[in-house]
Amino acid sequence: MAAACAVLLLSGWHPTAQLTLGGDPGLYAAAQPQFRSGVNLVTIPVTVVGRESPGGTRELAAGDFRVYEDGVAQALSLVTHEPRALSVCLLVDSSPSMASGRQPLASRAIDTLLQGLSDQDEASLFFFAARTRTVFPWTPARQVKPVSWLEWRLALGTALIDALKVCLAQVEQAHNPLPVIVVVSDGGENSSGTSLAGLVATRRQSETLIYGLQTDLPPSRYAPLVNRAFSNLLPQTVGDSGGTIHRVGSLEEAEAGARALLAELRAQYTLGYAPTRPADGKYRTLKVEVLDRALTVRHRAGYLAGTKN
Repeated sequence: MAAACAVLLLSGWHPTAQLTLGGDPGLYAAAQPQFRSGVNLVTIPVTVVGRESPGGTRELAAGDFRVYEDGVAQALSLVTHEPRALSVCLLVDSSPSMASGRQPLASRAIDTLLQGLSDQDEASLFFFAARTRTVFPWTPARQVKPVSWLEWRLALGTALIDALKVCLAQVEQAHNPLPVIVVVSDGGENSSGTSLAGLVATRRQSETLIYGLQTDLPPSRYAPLVNRAFSNLLPQTVGDSGGTIHRVGSLEEAEAGARALLAELRAQYTLGYAPTRPADGKYRTLKVEVLDRALTVRHRAGYLAGTKN
């Protein structure tokens, strides 16, 4: 564990994890996975992009950032731009709405993501329809075998929220400091038992970044009506986790979206500070600003200031 990161005491997290951020205790449900932490140093993964162009930006230092906890300015004690090892949980929609061209987009995106991982990374893969099926659990990237897409069969139902709950539980077993969930889907939902509010509570408790690769094609005429008439829930599920959504409508866009996602994760800054208030078990909001008005930042909305158990 890096000396600059101080000591993070975590319950329900692998001992090699280095970062901790979390969520909103007012929305907790007993059925949700729990992410509790005692924090000496709050660390925030931050994505920096140009307002006019998403391309590269100049190197930033501590003086370029301002960090606020519940509206109160905090003194930064850590600013690093070094890439961190990833734990990437891949969640692939296998409902009938993925027919008619969406399956190839999903497989190209997943293959590109897996091929782009470094030896220090790990990945797990799940398919979901009405139920979630494990393809492979956490596996070091160098040991991941190519996915046999010929065995990918579509099934009825779309339980997106339930599947994300499974992935958030999977993150509890991750080994690397930067956990990420990537959802490859059209965003449909029609059969989850978990509520959206319950999912948001769990997502905020976790330090997991959630990204979407949205297959952006017209609904298949072969899909059941229930799979064709839906509201896209990807924006709500990604929410304020710090991730974003890439819309892909061709094989080239699927590959480009996957590469852009990995490039963003490799280029993130990590900001750290020691909170001025002691841990009290409450949710605290975070706001990061960058002084250069040509730049904008994206980050997690808050963390749970847990207490030792």
